[in-house]
Amino acid sequence: MESIIAQARFLAGEADGAGRAKIRDALRQFLLELETPKDLLMGIFNNHLQIGAVRLGIESGLFRSFSQSEIPLQVDQVAEKTGASPQLFECILRYLASNGFVIEADHGKFKANKATHTLASQMAEAFIYHAFDNCGPAIQEFPSFFAETRYQEITTNTNTPFQKAFHTDLTCFAWLAQRPERFNALQHVMTALESTDWAVGFSRFEKEACAIIRRPQDSRRSFLVDVGGGHGHQCIQLIQKYPNLSGWLILQDLPQAVDQLPKIDGVETMAYDIFQTQVVKGKSCIYTQNNCPSITPSPTDIQTNPQGAKFYYLRRILHAYPDSQGIQILRNLRTAMAHDSQILIDEMVLSETNVPWQATLADLSLMVSMGGKERSKKQWEMLAEQSDLRVAEFHTYDNSDNFSVIVMELR
Repeated sequence: MESIIAQARFLAGEADGAGRAKIRDALRQFLLELETPKDLLMGIFNNHLQIGAVRLGIESGLFRSFSQSEIPLQVDQVAEKTGASPQLFECILRYLASNGFVIEADHGKFKANKATHTLASQMAEAFIYHAFDNCGPAIQEFPSFFAETRYQEITTNTNTPFQKAFHTDLTCFAWLAQRPERFNALQHVMTALESTDWAVGFSRFEKEACAIIRRPQDSRRSFLVDVGGGHGHQCIQLIQKYPNLSGWLILQDLPQAVDQLPKIDGVETMAYDIFQTQVVKGKSCIYTQNNCPSITPSPTDIQTNPQGAKFYYLRRILHAYPDSQGIQILRNLRTAMAHDSQILIDEMVLSETNVPWQATLADLSLMVSMGGKERSKKQWEMLAEQSDLRVAEFHTYDNSDNFSVIVMELR
């Protein structure tokens, strides 16, 4: 047994992300094959309880306490700090240890492991809060919701299990926006999942990004508009990678997302609703009648150069909406595009068969809470066609998680 485990560890250490995912999936399938029917049922029951216990561990500070200590801690020590019952904490910690979230070092003594340190982080706190408090009630309601609708596909984001769970007519986003703690958890989750990996090896983007410094100084066409960009994480990372893009990027999101943001050097911040007509038709040159750049032109002198931004970038936006609203969002962007503008949609592209469980988790949870979905290549092409656009390229940058940039342009 030890040699088999050692071999698996060696293979995982030598593998890239996609290879590690294959090893994980193979081991997971093997564990399922080993289970008895009783094991299976108990495991499903345990999954339901697990997130609640982890939520308690975060809220009570258990994970932080053990993460900050280099030595095992007595339950009594930890309980004394919070005024909690030692008996309760011991029960909770036994459960967490049996599920691999802490290590039981001795009777009444526990210590941190890799999972403990992860769950002590701010990212994990936001992730678990969002999963349990924002999504959990909707997940509880979704079996009865679909029974009531005779198992029909969700076609609007105002009639989902989320509305049933929270007794509201508001969309998930609108309801969360009125509750800052819940909305901030969602924002932190989306930020934590972001990276600039999408630009690596993406030749059409890298070529344009590197060429921006050679443009005339009086050409102030926006290079990229980050639509629904949250806290601006993508814009910040793009400027770190391409310093020449400073001043050429625009961050757009709802007022509640951007109004309290600190100033981001080199990035213009703008409140914008994706269901309204796109207001950025390029950070165009503004010319006077004498065709000279004007700093403070009068209204009668202004002639707006009608060129759209080069790129409109949407990361994890369209998957939150059903097709009808996805089409509306894309059509609003289309009205602002120039002949050479392109929409960069950073999303999952589901394989036609054998979709990984992480992708199906995202797909189903989006449906339950927002009426959204993850999409396959065929579904993205259909969405583009219905929006009077065409797919020019699928740039896959993360095979293990099926992430790609779908490039759309005018037909």
